[in-house]
Amino acid sequence: MLSFITNPQFMIVSLVPHDEDRATTRAHADEVESLVKTFGGIVRANISQNAARADGATYIGTGKAYQLADQAAVEEINVVVVNDNIKSSQLYALTSIFEQKTSNIQVWDRTDLILHIFEKHATTAEAKLQIQLATIRHKGPEAREINLSLSKQGAGVGSRGQGETNTVLLRRMWKDEIRSIQRQLEKMSSNRIQQMEHRRRIGLPTISIVGYTNAGKSTLFNVLSKKNVKVENALFVTLDSSVGKLYLPTLGREAFITDTIGFIQNLPTELIDAFTSTLLETVNADLLLHVIDISDSQMMDKIAVVENILTNLKLQTKKQIFVFNKVDALSDVKSRELQEQFALFHPQFISAKTGDGIPELVETMQKALV
Repeated sequence: MLSFITNPQFMIVSLVPHDEDRATTRAHADEVESLVKTFGGIVRANISQNAARADGATYIGTGKAYQLADQAAVEEINVVVVNDNIKSSQLYALTSIFEQKTSNIQVWDRTDLILHIFEKHATTAEAKLQIQLATIRHKGPEAREINLSLSKQGAGVGSRGQGETNTVLLRRMWKDEIRSIQRQLEKMSSNRIQQMEHRRRIGLPTISIVGYTNAGKSTLFNVLSKKNVKVENALFVTLDSSVGKLYLPTLGREAFITDTIGFIQNLPTELIDAFTSTLLETVNADLLLHVIDISDSQMMDKIAVVENILTNLKLQTKKQIFVFNKVDALSDVKSRELQEQFALFHPQFISAKTGDGIPELVETMQKALV
C-alpha cells in the first residue's frame, strides 16, 4: 500500500487543448507538481498530450495508456495522476491497463490527489469528517458504475440477478453513510453557528480572508489577528477555519477575522459541498479580503477562479477588498494599472511578510464596514 512507501514516485498525465498557450500549459504542470510535492511524492514524469478532446473510454486513448503503462513499469512508478477530474469508468479502465504492467500501482485523478493531501493535513475531527464525506461522494459513482457493470455480466438480459441486488444495496449503503456523516457535521457546525449569531447580536462585524491556495492568506491572518497559525510554502496547509480578533480604532470596536481553506482551479463541487460547515464563516462574513499573490504569473487566471467559486457560493455581491500581496514585486506602473482595473474592489497593496501596507489596509477595512 502507498502509505508504507517513503517518497512515492509519481507520473503526471495531462491533456492539453491545441489552442492553449505554452505559459498556461507550464503553469498547470507546475501546479500539479506542487500538489504532488505537498503530498510528499516525487515527480518522475510529467507528460502532456495535445488533444482536441478526451477519449471516452480511457481519457488519454487506449494506445497511449498502454505506452505509459510500459513507461511506468520501467520507471517504477507508484502513482499515476491524471490532471483532470475524470469519469469513474475512465479511471477504472486506466487502472486495469496500468495494473497489467505493474501490480499495486494506483491511478488517481486530480480530485483524488487533493483529497489525499487534505487527509494528510487534517487535524480536527471536523476536517477529517469533511474529507471522508468528500471522498465517499467522489468514490460513490465509481463503485456504482463498476458494480452495475458486474451486474450486467452476472445477469442475462431481462433478468434480475444477484449483481443487480448488490447494486441496489451498495447505493443504499452509500447514501446512508453520507447521511450519517452529514448529521455528525451538522452537530459540530451548530456551535459555530451559535458563535456567529452571538457576534451578530453584540454588533461585532466579521471579516473573512479568501483567496487562491498559497497566496499568503494565513500570513495575513497572523498579522491582523496577532495569532500564529501554521504557515508553509505548500498548498492546502489550512483546512480548518481559524478565528481571531482585530481592533478597529476608527470604529472604536473589535472585529472578528477568519481564515479558511484556499481555493484552486477545477475544485470539484463535492469538495466545496463537504466543507460547507467550514465555509460558514465566509458565507456569513460582513467583508471579504481576497488575497492575491502579485508575483504569480497566472495572477489574473487565479483571480477569476476565486471569483467564480465565490459566485457559486452566492457571495458575488458581498463587500470585498482585493489585497495584492508581495508588493515588493510590483512596479509603480503596474500598481496604477491594477488600481484602475479593480477600483470597484478598493485594491490594497501589501506585504504580509514585512507588514508594508497593513495600516492602509486596516483603514480601508474600517471604511468598508461603516
